[in-house]
Amino acid sequence: MPVPKGNKAMVGASPSPTASTARDEILITHANPEDNAVARWLAARLTTAGYRVWVDVQELRGGDDFWNVIEDKLRHHVVKQIALVSRHVRKRGVLKELALGDGIGRQLGDDQFIIPIRVDDIPYLEFPTELLRLNALEAFPNWAGALPPLLKTLEDASIPRRTGPDTAFLASLVDAQQRGRLTVLERPETLLTNWFPITEMPELLTFYGSAGLSTQLENWLANCQRPHLKYLGLAGAFTDARSFQAGEIAPPKLDGRFWIKPQDILTNGEVAPFPNGAEGRRQVVNLLRQHWDLAMRQRGLRQFEYASGEIGWFFPDGLVEGRVKRALASGKKVDRVVSGKFKDKRWHLALIGRPRLWPVPMFRVHANMVLTLDGKTALPGKEMHAIRRRLTRSWWNDKWRDLLLAGLDWVAEGEPALDLAVGLERLKLSTTPLEVPFPVSYEAEERRDTEEGEDGEILLGEDLETGDGIEHEPEPEAA
Repeated sequence: MPVPKGNKAMVGASPSPTASTARDEILITHANPEDNAVARWLAARLTTAGYRVWVDVQELRGGDDFWNVIEDKLRHHVVKQIALVSRHVRKRGVLKELALGDGIGRQLGDDQFIIPIRVDDIPYLEFPTELLRLNALEAFPNWAGALPPLLKTLEDASIPRRTGPDTAFLASLVDAQQRGRLTVLERPETLLTNWFPITEMPELLTFYGSAGLSTQLENWLANCQRPHLKYLGLAGAFTDARSFQAGEIAPPKLDGRFWIKPQDILTNGEVAPFPNGAEGRRQVVNLLRQHWDLAMRQRGLRQFEYASGEIGWFFPDGLVEGRVKRALASGKKVDRVVSGKFKDKRWHLALIGRPRLWPVPMFRVHANMVLTLDGKTALPGKEMHAIRRRLTRSWWNDKWRDLLLAGLDWVAEGEPALDLAVGLERLKLSTTPLEVPFPVSYEAEERRDTEEGEDGEILLGEDLETGDGIEHEPEPEAA
């Protein structure tokens, strides 16, 4: 018998004779706890679509005889059995459920009672016997790839649906996921922050004056493309005089008036011409932000203003070829795309840099998202906000971390530090964040696969664009 190859969709689905008022539940058979993450993910998607779902990551109560519960479900309530096939599929409990489901399907005359979904890199010849004759939906390496054909299969089989999602069931899934993730171990762990230290600071902040009229200096600064300060009729810059004055528009004759060491502003408080240390620090932060913005613009990123007024820089289509790959010091490898497709829109990674001088000179860098229709022009903030929240609500910290590191690595051209200098000054930002030792760690009960294709296309259910009436966590801090 030929082995299914590709298995992109169910074939020959027909209305099921089992769909009745008694049988209206979909049971998800999976290895527990190894495949809990994908089981919860799928249960949430099916429930949002209106189906009644039973999955033992949250349904079994303390004291339940779990096999008796599952057997009762299969014999009397289940209209379809979804089998998640991974390298753990031959666990004893999974094989028992499949054997019973195979018998129930024959008894009901439904040769598609069991719907296999391949969620791991397991050869089809290693499927349990009950599944070998069935076409399997493909959910490896992207879970969401199996969702559209699965929903189509259930619709074709006339599986009963509710008019709205079971919000209580969804809440219990979220609770089960949180309880699974919050297993504290007495084992130290090194945490990565989003604080990227400035490894080289300019030695001098120079304030230049002009021998001509003050309006000449102001007019020139209005068109100056170099990071600068306008303060007390003077022009301040980290940049040397020659580099500062370079450009298409000739400047008025400049001469140095004040030479300040930025380190003195950080340590000594009042430094002329600033009236106090707070004002000096504010001006240094302003100048650092301008250097960041110029570096992003020069690398081809595009500017976007969020509703909060903060400026982000996003990767337009065509700027980055393929995936960005980076090996971390811990041995972990980052492999991400920084833009992709979502329905009729394009999503783009955006970086937001916030310079800070305490506790050390650094940038707090956040990853966020921008949406476009043409790959280059960001949608207005209000139009984008709701979609962005729904689209990224399943993106956990590890995904944001990898996107952030991938984006910074590309901007820095693979170097260990991003050069923010304009002229002869030295200003570099490490692309490796500060680390914090922590006395305990959390045990993640399972891995989570991406919902993106190799080209960055995000394949999610319709509920993520239309909304599902459920309150969710706010989007990651950055907007």
